[in-house]
Amino acid sequence: MLDQKIFGEKLRNHRKNLGFTQEYVAEKIGVSAQAISKWEAGECLPDCFNLKAISDVYSLSADVLLDTQNSGDINSVAGKIEQLGTEFVWANCKDRYGKNLHKELGADLWQMWKGLFFIETGDREKQKEAKAHGNTRICGSYGTKIWDDAGVAAVVRADLIKSLPEASESIAEAIKEIASADGTRLISTLNCEKAMAKSEIIEKTGIELHRLNELLLLFTENRIIDFVSEPRYAAKGYKISGHCGIAAYMVLAAMHVLGKHNYTVSEYFSWGEE
Repeated sequence: MLDQKIFGEKLRNHRKNLGFTQEYVAEKIGVSAQAISKWEAGECLPDCFNLKAISDVYSLSADVLLDTQNSGDINSVAGKIEQLGTEFVWANCKDRYGKNLHKELGADLWQMWKGLFFIETGDREKQKEAKAHGNTRICGSYGTKIWDDAGVAAVVRADLIKSLPEASESIAEAIKEIASADGTRLISTLNCEKAMAKSEIIEKTGIELHRLNELLLLFTENRIIDFVSEPRYAAKGYKISGHCGIAAYMVLAAMHVLGKHNYTVSEYFSWGEE
């Protein structure tokens, strides 16, 4: 059952977060400021047409506004996100004969990622400023989150260092080579889906054969890249590994961020932190 008081509080909070006055919202919707005041006080509810108008002005789903159940528990919030994600995926699926039965969520999750973490700033003006920069970093008690519009993104837990095992000499050498000029060219040339023949790699990277063999051996031994041979598809060659290949991309992403001389960052600290 809809709780009018909670509904009114949500309307008021969303309006204030957006920096809107009651008069501004009233003008946009086509009602009086007194009507907005009554809705926010929980004295009465808007009709379906006004509810739709409010949703448009606040850029929120009507379902979000109407949901007055207790959702402060993290499990409840996570459950709703999972439900919305499931509905989103299946809404984009075709019938049983139609192919494209799986919706690729990568680009959509990227949009959600940025939207969620911009909220963490806790300051709407700083949030707008950070969004305008296109490059943002948030530091808090949980750790560091960093991303930019070029596609670099990472979340690093503050206590991660405590759980890291001691790296072997082989791993340390592999990371060093990923960051080398030849290693960077090699990793940047390979992809995760289609295997690339050694001759094609040489053609695209210009790496000499003996040097390429050294890198391929080191990277395959450490499961950063895989050698695959699939006779069915006439595919034979190297591609980024699904095991440790992400580490290679992380190194390249770090190099990208550190190498941006004009990189603008905005830092925000969690409430209560010094």
